[in-house]
Amino acid sequence: MKKMLAATAAAVLLLFTFFTVFPQREESGGKVKIGTPDDTGGMIIHYLINEKGFQGAEARDDFEIYPVKDCCSSTSQWALSTGQYNLAVMCPDAAASLIEKDGRFEIAGPCLANSDIVVVKPGLTPRKIGVARNRSHQAQIAADIFGKGCAAVPMLPSALPCAYEKSAVDGVVVDALRGISMEGEKLSAGGATGHVTYVLVVSKRFKEDPRYREFISLFRESVDELNNPDILRKEIGRYKNIELSQEEIETWNRLGIRYIFTTPEM
Repeated sequence: MKKMLAATAAAVLLLFTFFTVFPQREESGGKVKIGTPDDTGGMIIHYLINEKGFQGAEARDDFEIYPVKDCCSSTSQWALSTGQYNLAVMCPDAAASLIEKDGRFEIAGPCLANSDIVVVKPGLTPRKIGVARNRSHQAQIAADIFGKGCAAVPMLPSALPCAYEKSAVDGVVVDALRGISMEGEKLSAGGATGHVTYVLVVSKRFKEDPRYREFISLFRESVDELNNPDILRKEIGRYKNIELSQEEIETWNRLGIRYIFTTPEM
């Protein structure tokens, strides 16, 4: 009987030690779950996993911009709150909404600037600008550029190019990977100071996992490399099978689209 009790106590102690030292590995089944949008915001995670070789990561496109699974939807925020993800790239509006409701997450830092661009029909004074629904920062971009005489028209992100093509609106605020090849005048949404369009959100508990340090190191390297025009052009080709022309690369730079990351060294 004493031997059985001793064996049971030892097993409990062993399990306690294991879950204390490796809490996230048990929860995530060995995979680091990363929520990504299906646009310029998601490209950095695609690059980090496929070109930088971050081990043990599973990137899921549950935050893709199209249909109801965009990062501003309640479905995506529910996915984070139920512990399905360790990290996520989210727009500032969605990240602020999540953190207000769930204190287990925090913003690690901004990671992309000016990736929402404005495309307008030449020769018109815009009266209606299409923006993605639930993205108040896009409505603010339209107000800052065109003033009170121009209305922001919310709609599904996937509907923006079609609405623009059919002249239902005079212009749109869209992700750069969708807008760069659209016909029309391209304007920067950032102004002189730049406009943060995506932030990196992390579970506070995952910060205790040693893989978080590895992730942040590779994330920082990915940011630096993707701002190199040659690497950027190749990665866009791998990520979306889009071949940007030299003129489009120059437009990309003119619009001030840049990956950024300002979290202090760990």
